[in-house]
Amino acid sequence: MNSLLLRTASPAPQFGRFLATVALLAPLLGFAQQASAQSAAPAAAAASQVAVAPAAAPGQGAWLPRAFTLQDLGFTGPVVLGYPDQIREFYLPVPPGINLNNATLQLDATYVRADGGRTTMIVAVDGTPVNARPFTAERGDASIVIPLDNKPRPSGFIRVTIDWRTAVARENTCADARTPGNLLRIEPTSRFTFQYDGNGIADLTTAWSSLPPQPVVVVAGNKLSAASYDSAWRVGVALERAGKRPQIRTMPLPPNTVADVVIAEQGQGGIGASEVRLAPFQGRPTIFVAPDAGAKAAGLFSQIWQHAAAGTSLVVNAADEPKNDKTAVSLKYLGAKPASFDVLSHADWNATFDIGAVAADGRGPGTLVMDVAASPSAARTPPIVSVFMNEVLLGAKEMEATGRRERIVAPIPRYALAARNVVRVSFTRQLASDRCRETPEPYPVSVLASSHMLLDKIEPAGDFTGLMSSFANGGTLLVPASHLNDAPGTLPRVIRLASSTGISPSKAKFQAVEGNSPKIDGPFLAVDVAMKDADKSEVKAENGRLYLSGSSDKPLIDVRGLNKVGVLEVTKADGQMGAVYRTLGAEAPPMDKPIQLSDGNVAIMGNNGLRTEVNTHDPSGQGALREARPSIFERSYWWLVPILLVAFFVALLVYASRARRRKSAAADH
Repeated sequence: MNSLLLRTASPAPQFGRFLATVALLAPLLGFAQQASAQSAAPAAAAASQVAVAPAAAPGQGAWLPRAFTLQDLGFTGPVVLGYPDQIREFYLPVPPGINLNNATLQLDATYVRADGGRTTMIVAVDGTPVNARPFTAERGDASIVIPLDNKPRPSGFIRVTIDWRTAVARENTCADARTPGNLLRIEPTSRFTFQYDGNGIADLTTAWSSLPPQPVVVVAGNKLSAASYDSAWRVGVALERAGKRPQIRTMPLPPNTVADVVIAEQGQGGIGASEVRLAPFQGRPTIFVAPDAGAKAAGLFSQIWQHAAAGTSLVVNAADEPKNDKTAVSLKYLGAKPASFDVLSHADWNATFDIGAVAADGRGPGTLVMDVAASPSAARTPPIVSVFMNEVLLGAKEMEATGRRERIVAPIPRYALAARNVVRVSFTRQLASDRCRETPEPYPVSVLASSHMLLDKIEPAGDFTGLMSSFANGGTLLVPASHLNDAPGTLPRVIRLASSTGISPSKAKFQAVEGNSPKIDGPFLAVDVAMKDADKSEVKAENGRLYLSGSSDKPLIDVRGLNKVGVLEVTKADGQMGAVYRTLGAEAPPMDKPIQLSDGNVAIMGNNGLRTEVNTHDPSGQGALREARPSIFERSYWWLVPILLVAFFVALLVYASRARRRKSAAADH
């Protein structure tokens, strides 16, 4: 579980958010191999293309370049600043604790000023102002090259703050000072470039933490052994769980392509069994994983054990999660970081966790318990704390703001869960300025370490949420044996589907299926494999046709001519719940974008990721309605409870009185 903090320091209702980091690698001059056509030879022949140096001296002392744009960080459109959103923070990823060189941010921006006033753009790096510029024209170019200092960042991020604000002359202190017509537009083409010291990558922990947002995972060739294919998908899912977007490439590499992780074939470069090694390749430190070490590497590079990889050559015999109480788990145990920070008007605390980290033995997330504290402020209106999961509001309350612990108990509805979940705690304060005579100042709040999650029994249901919970203890991934002959074409799809359904890269079993599917003994994910003894499917997916049967003879949908579309369906085979993926048409969808599954049982995917998700067993959402059905105290019938209690006690007294009379009458006789 990862946590991050977003805060505001101006009247803006929301400060800059820490965005999902997705970056492109810059061409590395002088380190790529010469161009050649991709080999169709067997994997063993392709493996000879790789020369792995001994585990010592991984860095080679080279300055290694890296570059990406804001678009690579997930900005699909421009960022606009203006009242009330006057400040935005950008967290630029860098290798943690490593010296940098020539770090610069090319900010592409334009502005308009319809409301006049004194308009200023202030740029700060890690909280220190580095540039301030005034703007007086009605519109113009605000682009700027911002040099960044080259000191190491232990956090792995450079925090760049853009503050766009306007001061206007007022006749009195309470006059309206809002300027909605003064706007700054920051383009997603803004580019961050830097070099980092390869010699600083001294162990596997540092190497894993230093991987770019789009790491290149290199396999031996188009055709792989079952063991190497198994290692490749496991490492790919581990990277996705770490917030990366792995790119699969094959040997030999063309120019301008560099390897970040290499899945070695048996005996390649002297890599031993169960070994994970850091070694120079193409003049840069590279992680090598043995073909039988994929599951162990995924466990080693998990949140809990990542910092234990303090070596350059490790033989991993085991890397499992410790057993814990099955009824509750602290957010700190999941990797969230308790924090204290100042709030002026609005600030967010965020944390992420995989459902597999908390779902086990039929239990899953049931209730989120957040412990927070806030200091008093000059505002008469109390601060508000709101708790979200995957942008679903779970609970909120007015805080007493006495500096003591306050608790929000928020039940988690089933439909709010996903394979990877984001918890957001939002603090909002009403600004106070004593009739405009005071300048509003921020006040501290805290998210406390006692925050935790209660685990409840999750009834196995035929939807993606139930399937994700069942994968916590393992499961089986099945692919056709033909996929091993087209590793670069099939691995990205297998990795994305495995990550989206929550299958564990360290606990799951893997089978390359020849012919009909084998017997299975637990939950499963079948990718392009026809499951025998499976329940009758409501979906027909063949030759570009999508047919989904309805409750009567009339289908829900019947469409032909589809291409680059896939369907994922929850089903049962041999009495075990699982999911089956099938491709519609001649080509599979690229699955470039994340897929967020929830309480459906059929998902349709296309070029832009998840197109639609439906629950054919409960299309009208009756399950969610039953889950959200109000209790008697929420139905305005609470007044019946004391009346019923009084009636019960009256009846009890009458009964006791009659019993005494009968006893007395019996005694008289």
